[in-house]
Amino acid sequence: MAPRRSSAVAVTLVAWLLVLQVLVLSPAPAAAAPARVSPGAFKQVYTFLFKKAAKSGTTALIKKRRGNRNGDQLGSAAADNAGYVVLYNVSIGAMATQQNNVSGVVDVLNDFVWTTRCPAAPVRIPCASQTCRSVINTTDACGGGDASCGYVYMYGQGINTTGFLANETVGVGSIAGRALLGCSANDSTLPLDGESAGIGFNRGPLSLVSQLSISRFSYFLATDEPGSSDSESVVLLGDAAVPQTKSSRSMPLLRSTVFPNFYYVKLTSIQVDGVALSGIPAGAFDLAADGSSGGVVISTLSPVTLLQAAAYDALRQALVSKVRSEPVNGSALAGGAFDLCYNAQSVAALTFPKIKLVFDGGDAPAIELTTVHYFYKDNVTGLQCLTMLPTPAGVPFGSVLGSMVQAGTNMIYDVGGETLTLEEGTAAPAPSQVSLMAIAPLLLAWVLLF
Repeated sequence: MAPRRSSAVAVTLVAWLLVLQVLVLSPAPAAAAPARVSPGAFKQVYTFLFKKAAKSGTTALIKKRRGNRNGDQLGSAAADNAGYVVLYNVSIGAMATQQNNVSGVVDVLNDFVWTTRCPAAPVRIPCASQTCRSVINTTDACGGGDASCGYVYMYGQGINTTGFLANETVGVGSIAGRALLGCSANDSTLPLDGESAGIGFNRGPLSLVSQLSISRFSYFLATDEPGSSDSESVVLLGDAAVPQTKSSRSMPLLRSTVFPNFYYVKLTSIQVDGVALSGIPAGAFDLAADGSSGGVVISTLSPVTLLQAAAYDALRQALVSKVRSEPVNGSALAGGAFDLCYNAQSVAALTFPKIKLVFDGGDAPAIELTTVHYFYKDNVTGLQCLTMLPTPAGVPFGSVLGSMVQAGTNMIYDVGGETLTLEEGTAAPAPSQVSLMAIAPLLLAWVLLF
């Protein structure tokens, strides 16, 4: 009997999502017309559906990570669930009688805020207005009369939200202001199960960061490791988003000329068990001189990390040489999307290497990874697979840091100062600092949908 697909969830594995995740706002099509599809979409379509874990609060604290990054990394410690960043208790609407509180997925690649729970009488943006034309970036003729500014927000082929633009008061804790946002009319095709909003956090003009003049934000995503099921995670905004210890390390945030609103960092080397990989060409992680390609961009939606092809090959070779077990065919999991898989039972008692991602910065910022950050164990197929993949040809990013490698690290963005500070497994901040923001851990099972 063929193994059944997990019914709980599916997750994005390939780079087309990271390309399509770039905000594509198109005019809302006429009722009989098909929704517009972003050009250049890859033929293989993966998407991700999420099921929220039982524990998620509105006043969660950062707790000390359980486990030891310096201990033996057994195959049994691979992740079998993960999560993405969710901002809770975001108020939409100007008056108490009109407000809706929503929770939304934090997306550091995009600069658009949309929700399925707009107020009953939202302040609509007219289709014929300059605001509509500038946001939608179209000269298409509007409908007659006072038609609203309709939009289609594309995540990928068949994955979108449609609706109209509104100008509403948006508040998060003590931070509030007027903001343009999308009122989604239909969320049936969205890959954000259980969440009622998508919240852009990049440096673009329509992001929550820009529209509410938030100069700093941070998030901490708890790792999925044995004994840590009760760990909680938070996202902080404004003055609360500061290092909690003296062990933090900072690096500059870079800009691309093609995607100037994304958060790029400079990865200088990858170490395996303390030794830098020698097979990675010099400059493999650099932005092109004109900023048009290459570089390393950060994503909060994709759990998978993509590496420049030569760097991936060097890392894969090093892992194969360290893990004393034969790789197996991974076609039974996610349609064979993973490149390096093992039989989970055969490697359960083996020691896996430690990986360190080293970044450019005066104090040598780095992220240390154990198997929980770079291997996924599927309990249905019995496969344990590497959650790092080579960046496909044609993708404008050289590499992408996914959410799994960020787990267990406090990621502190100083947008105004253009720096990113890393802080490993920090202690909890004072409850008064947490306000009404949290991150929901989510169960992930990896399923190919198409």
